[in-house]
Amino acid sequence: MAWTLLVVQFAVYPQLVYWRALYSDHPNAAERNNLYLDAALLGAWSAYLGFPVWISYNLVGSALLNAVINRGGVGMIWATLCSLAGAILWGLIGGFSFQPQTSELVTTLCVLGAMIYVSVVGYVVFKQTRRLSAARDALGKSEERYRLIAENAADLIAMVDPESHWLYGSPSYERVLGQDAVFLGGDAFSRAHPDDAQAARYAVRRVSVTGKARELLLRLADREGRVRQYKMRVQAVDPEATPAGQPHDRLLLASHDVTDLKESEERLLVAAHALEGMTEAILITSADGTVLTVNHAYSQLTGYARDDVLGRPERELRNGLQSNEFYDEVFLTVLRKGFWTGTAWGRRKNGAVYREWRSIRAVKDMNGAVSHYVMVFFEVESPGRNGSTGDAASPS
Repeated sequence: MAWTLLVVQFAVYPQLVYWRALYSDHPNAAERNNLYLDAALLGAWSAYLGFPVWISYNLVGSALLNAVINRGGVGMIWATLCSLAGAILWGLIGGFSFQPQTSELVTTLCVLGAMIYVSVVGYVVFKQTRRLSAARDALGKSEERYRLIAENAADLIAMVDPESHWLYGSPSYERVLGQDAVFLGGDAFSRAHPDDAQAARYAVRRVSVTGKARELLLRLADREGRVRQYKMRVQAVDPEATPAGQPHDRLLLASHDVTDLKESEERLLVAAHALEGMTEAILITSADGTVLTVNHAYSQLTGYARDDVLGRPERELRNGLQSNEFYDEVFLTVLRKGFWTGTAWGRRKNGAVYREWRSIRAVKDMNGAVSHYVMVFFEVESPGRNGSTGDAASPS
């Protein structure tokens, strides 16, 4: 009987509980629940052997140790009850006997086994504690790093729920909107333009349902009442962790201030319209002489369409009626004084020659280096303007 039970206990039983955990919907919980079955069986073994002190201590004690490590105090209580139930069940089946004494050899082996088992379990717990401690330290450093980024970033970073209520707002939000506008559970778009606020709430709900990020423009009134424009991106937080078909409960908002960019775009648009509306021909090149843009008057005067000249070196558009030395002298004057004006000969695309008045001005960047050249010219009937004949590169 003893050998049969040993084979069942240590050869068959481990396979059964392994398969049970393997095919369970919750493998970890199944493994922990198996500990209670272990405790019951080891309690039955203690009763079968007659409750020898050292053997029972090892069997029941190991079961309690496993349970308290994996299930805490409640697990230890349940393991104790399971061991007691196993012992009682065997007593009802095979009868009770009490033989507490063991030989010196068995006692020595039990003490040695208990020391080895406790040491192994302690070492495993020690390694797990070290890993948890290292993971905690790494997580703390990561949180500190991301907190510093969020606290010092100029962009507005926030986390909201699907109903657009604040879950988190970066300090940059508080600096822009004020602390009274950023609080847990408050409306994240209370300071937004009504039309934009409605669109933003709709975007948050859509991202919550679909998990696909969206971008939109948002106008916000800052703490001083000024309206600023932001480009906002809405995306789900850790979308892969959310089960399919379920809405995402945390949405990340990242907003970048584009007010100055929008104003610059508007100024550029106005400048572009003004450039096209001018009657003088205008050609703008980069510092190396590559043509960047021309206006409509340029095409009318020269016959060259915009696509004919964009990206070409300005040297290729010179008519050849003036020598290279003339142009070298002109640009030396521009570099020295910042501009040159005078008359010169021009040639249209069809080969017709005309007299033009031309102004060349250098545009410099913040460091004082030339970044662009702006050339303005128009056709004149007289051979010169302001005393310059175009035969020399002296400015008027």
